[in-house]
Amino acid sequence: MQSRTRAFRRHHMKRFKAKRGRYNNAAYSWPEGTTIVNIGKVYHTPCPCSCWICGHQRTHHGMNIQEMRARARHQD
Repeated sequence: MQSRTRAFRRHHMKRFKAKRGRYNNAAYSWPEGTTIVNIGKVYHTPCPCSCWICGHQRTHHGMNIQEMRARARHQD
């Protein structure tokens, strides 16, 4: 495993910004379009909202099948 050097973190930041710059909320949420500032905002907060589609699954839909089975196995 690579050590967590500054160059390693910069590499991942560049990689994620390139990927998340193509997200819909990187350009369409702001009237001026995709800018460096907007890509930075999407890099830090990729989830555009907390609705039932974008938000945390367990909050809106409950436990998934794997969690239900694990909990059922450990019931008395």
